[in-house]
Amino acid sequence: MPKILTTGDVKQFRQRLCELALKAFAERGIEGISLRGLAAEAGCSRTTPYRYFKNKADILAAVRQSEFQRMADATELAASSESDPDKRLVALAKSYLQFAMERPDAYRVMYEVNQKDEQRYPELVKQIKRTQQPMISTVHEAVKTGSIHGDPVNIVHVLWAGLHGLISLHLSDKLHLGRDIEELAEVMVRSLGRAIATTPSTQPATRRVKESKN
Repeated sequence: MPKILTTGDVKQFRQRLCELALKAFAERGIEGISLRGLAAEAGCSRTTPYRYFKNKADILAAVRQSEFQRMADATELAASSESDPDKRLVALAKSYLQFAMERPDAYRVMYEVNQKDEQRYPELVKQIKRTQQPMISTVHEAVKTGSIHGDPVNIVHVLWAGLHGLISLHLSDKLHLGRDIEELAEVMVRSLGRAIATTPSTQPATRRVKESKN
C-alpha cells in the first residue's frame, strides 16, 4: 500500500527538489535543470518530481520564491533594527550584501533568471514585493522627514541599481581596487544620500564616511 504523504512530507520533498535545482543551476546554469535530472539526484523515480511540479518553469519559480522569501525575512529584520531612516538604508544595503555573499548562487537565480510568466506565480510575486518594501518604505519616510529630497520612486531605483551593480561586480570578481564590498556599499548609499539631501554636509567626503562609522 502506497505511503500516504502528509502536508509536511510534501513540503519537505518540494524543498529538497528546490535545493537540488539550485545546486544544478550553480554547476551547469539554467540549462542544467531538468525534472528528470532532479529525480536522479533525489534517488526517486523519473516521474516523481512531476507530482510536485508541472515543468521546469514551475521548479524555477519555486526556487526563486524560496530565496526571495529568505531575503525578505533578512531585510525586514534589518529594517526593524534602525528607527532612523538614513541609518536604516545603510542597514538594508548591508543586509542585501550579506545575503548575496552568503548565497551567491541563490542571488543569481533570483536576479539573472527572467521568467516572462512570473505573474502566474502569485506567491513568487508576493515574496519579490516583500524584498522591495523595506527600502521603498524607508525612502518614503526619509523624503517625508526631509532628510533627502526628490521623487521617492526615482531614489529607490537609483539605490537599487547602485547596490545590485556593486553586488554583480563582486560576484563576477571584478572589484580589484583594494576596497571591501561592505565599505563600498556604505560609501555608495551615503554618497547618494548626500547627493539628494536637502542640506548636504560641508565636510570632505572621506571625513564624512569615516565619521559615519563612529
